[in-house]
Amino acid sequence: QFCFTESWRVRSIDWREAMPKSGSESESEKEDKKRDKKDEDKNRRRDDRDKDRERDRDRRGEGAAQELARELRRDAASAPAGPIRSAVAAATRPGPYADGQKPPSRPVVRGPPPRKALDRSKMCPFLLRVFRKIDGHHATEDFAERGKEPVDEELQVYTWPDVTLRELVDLIKDVAPEARSPSARLSFKLVYPDKTGKNVMTDLGSVTCAKRGPDDEKQLSSSKFQTGDLIDLAIFKS
Repeated sequence: QFCFTESWRVRSIDWREAMPKSGSESESEKEDKKRDKKDEDKNRRRDDRDKDRERDRDRRGEGAAQELARELRRDAASAPAGPIRSAVAAATRPGPYADGQKPPSRPVVRGPPPRKALDRSKMCPFLLRVFRKIDGHHATEDFAERGKEPVDEELQVYTWPDVTLRELVDLIKDVAPEARSPSARLSFKLVYPDKTGKNVMTDLGSVTCAKRGPDDEKQLSSSKFQTGDLIDLAIFKS
């Protein structure tokens, strides 16, 4: 401890009071902080100048491009008609989209939408008239007049528009014994009126009882069939 005398009192001073406090900053530290701050300001100003230079270069480049486009348009206007003028005009023709814009996306063209699955529990079946013949089809003249079809060879089944040819074969087997042979082949034709009202025939497909084929899963709804049309069936035993 130190001790000194003033005019009429003695004051005791602790040596720790003479030392700088831990929270206080020395002069050198303050100078370092000022120097760091000046460096930061200098770097910030340099970055701002660089950005300004880049912006000026971009503007000058855009201006040069616009001036070049104007010169090309003047050359195109003064050039004689011909392939050269057409090429210059095509090069200077403005694009359909502004800078930064993308052309509108075109809709993707797909095939027909998939058919919705038919809920048979909510739809009433309709009457399908099937006219069978052994070893061959009926002639178109047999269906020329409505009401004079070969009813002696008619089978009536109730089904839905999405019925497949294989399902029709299973229904026909219940009422036509000749269709139960494993070697039997059933050929289907659709009988329907054309635009003039005259009945015409078109092939639907054929099904072999013993093995599956490409026409087994064909649906009536995938053809020109409409409710009220007729089916002509040829049953080939072998």
